[in-house]
Formats: sequence, structure tokens, C-alpha cells
Amino acid sequence: MTNAPARLHDTVIEWLTQAPWKDARHLDTLAWMVVGLLLSGTIHISCWIHYVRSRAQQAQSVERRFRRWLGNERIDVTGLFGTLVTTLLANCDHKRLWVVLDTSVLWNRFCVIQVALVFRGRALPLAWQVVDKRSASVCFREYRPVLEQVAAWLSGWEVVLLADRGFRHLQLVRWLKRQPHWHGRIRMKANVPIYRWTGKHYKPMRCRVRAGEVAFWHRVYLWNVFEEAGIAIGWEKGAKEPWMIWCDDWADAEVLADYGRRFTIEEGFLDYKSNGFGWEDSKLRDTSALQRLCFVMAIATWILICQGSEVVDAGLRRKVDPHWRRGLSYARIGWNWIHHALSRGETLIQQLFLPTLDDPAPVPTAKDRTRWMDPLPQRLHFCIHNSYNLLI
Repeated sequence: MTNAPARLHDTVIEWLTQAPWKDARHLDTLAWMVVGLLLSGTIHISCWIHYVRSRAQQAQSVERRFRRWLGNERIDVTGLFGTLVTTLLANCDHKRLWVVLDTSVLWNRFCVIQVALVFRGRALPLAWQVVDKRSASVCFREYRPVLEQVAAWLSGWEVVLLADRGFRHLQLVRWLKRQPHWHGRIRMKANVPIYRWTGKHYKPMRCRVRAGEVAFWHRVYLWNVFEEAGIAIGWEKGAKEPWMIWCDDWADAEVLADYGRRFTIEEGFLDYKSNGFGWEDSKLRDTSALQRLCFVMAIATWILICQGSEVVDAGLRRKVDPHWRRGLSYARIGWNWIHHALSRGETLIQQLFLPTLDDPAPVPTAKDRTRWMDPLPQRLHFCIHNSYNLLI
């Protein structure tokens, strides 16, 4: 295990050279930071220094090197990560991608806005923005740059954006409608104003379901500006309240299934925090430094999940997962494999890539949030002119 950090460093360097680095020293420092994060399992910079191989004799010198990198405004982490993402997705065999928009608060002081790609029960970070704000509620102006970054990188795919009630903004709805090949699944509050067109005027209406029912409305209009939309409502048995999901296309059970994928980003934030890196243990309190720290964690996350996917696809899962059927996330399988491979001289993944998005070995104990509506009775409404038709 003595040469394990150097071996992992060389492998990480190979993964990251696809980005357009202006200074090789920046690449080398980032690689050591990723190595430190993966081998120590903690976000504490002081814990990373033990894995670094360099000419520096003092631990403080290595720590200062990392802190200078995190504070270096000349390192364009957005452009670097964008190149890596487009390269990684180049061989993806899916034409439709699901991305999630959400926020997380650190220390009741910073709000992190993130857009992530849904992949096999987890969310791979695509873009993020750290805002000096105590609340998780953000306005469209604050998260629009993050969405536009992702839209530029995913221009060749059909994209479905998933968002919770905190993003029920008219500006977001109209932005989605302007993006070619983009669709939306946004959860609305139950009291959102809904109208139907009678042929002469807009008439208020109610979209209600009982517990254990699912219903869909087409050609309704939201808010006082009468924005055309489709509405899918489903009330899962045992749930406290129903889902009311806005969509810009045909409302059906797949809209609810799509929205169920949104919860993967919550698992991703847990990986960043208590279940993985210990994000909240970081002592950084600067937005720019935190922005670059997110870059380090994003690289590590992609490495772990890509490595875990390759292990499962190669039939090697049982070497690092003691369960008869898969009981660990792809990130944890990848993490276990890295330690296993470095200690036993086995191979690491040579090239980061995303295989099929379909999970060949889903966790049997995980609660599926995408298909709960299938056995429930479903109603379909058409709100066209003065008619109000119901199909069962």
C-alpha cells in the first residue's frame, strides 16, 4: 500500500488530462487533492497531506499549496468541468437525460445551487453555484446561470429537468419552453391558481384527487398570466399529501415516474455530507474557495460512481460488497474497490465513461419512487374550450 497514493495519483492525472489545463501544476495539485479526499474519506484538507508525494518537507507547505489552489481565481473550474462532462457523455447511449435542480445550505450561511445528472440511483454533479445566503430558497436570477451552463453542455440530448416546489417560478417555466429538446417536471403547491379556457374566458377550476388516486389534466392554465400547462397529480397510499407536477408536454404516469427520480439528488447531498465526504466539516468560509471545493468533490464523485459501475458491470461486485444482491450504492462500491485494488494490486478503471443509465443490479431494499402510481386508478381529463371530458 506504500505506493498506493502515487498509483492513484497517476490514474487520476490520466482521467483529468482531457480538460484544457493552462498550467500543469494546477492539474497536479488537483490530482493530489482528489487522492487525499478518496483515501482519507474526509473533506479536511489537513488529512489529505499525508497522501501527497512531493519535495515539500513540512506538512504546512502542502496545506498552503492546497489552500492557494482553492483560492486561485485564475482556475476556471466551470470551463474545465464542462469539458470533462461533455467528454464523459460523448459515448452515452441514451438520448434522454434526467437532470435535477436543488439547493443545500451549509452552516446556515451558504446556499449551494446544484444541477445533477440522474444515474443509477444517484445524482452526478453537472454544475453548481455557491451563494452567500442563509436560506435554501433562491430566485430564478440566482440559478439561471447554472441552468444555462448545463444547457450548453447537453445541447445534443433531450433533457428532462426535475425540480421541487422551491422552483415553481414562472420564469423557469418560460425558460424551459424556450430551450430546444428540454422538458420540465416541477412540483407545484396545492393552492396554485388553475384555470380552463371556456372559449370566451378563463374559468377557475380545481384539480383534486383522493388518497390512492392518480389524475391528469391537459390544456389547463396556471397563475394569473394563464400559462398553458399539463398537470399530473398522484396521491400515494400512506403519503401525507399528493404530488402536483407541472409538465410542458403530455401529462401521464411517466410524468410522475420522472419526478420520482428527483430524490436521487438528496442521496447525493448525503454522500457529500454525513454519508461520505463530511462536507460540513470543511473550515472554508469563502464562496470562491467553496466553489472550487465543490469541483474537487464533483471529480471524486464521478470517479467513484464510474468505478462502481464498471465493477458491477464486470461481475466483480461481490469482491467489495458482502451482500448476496447489491446492497451498496455505486459510489460506495467504487470507493471500496479503489481501496481493494490499491491494497491487492488489482486494476483501477482506466477511462471514465458512463455505461447505460439503466441499472442492471438495483438495490432490492431501496424504495422505488418512480413506479408507485402504476397500480392506482387513473383518470384523464381534457380541458378544451367549453368541454370537460373524462376518460377512465
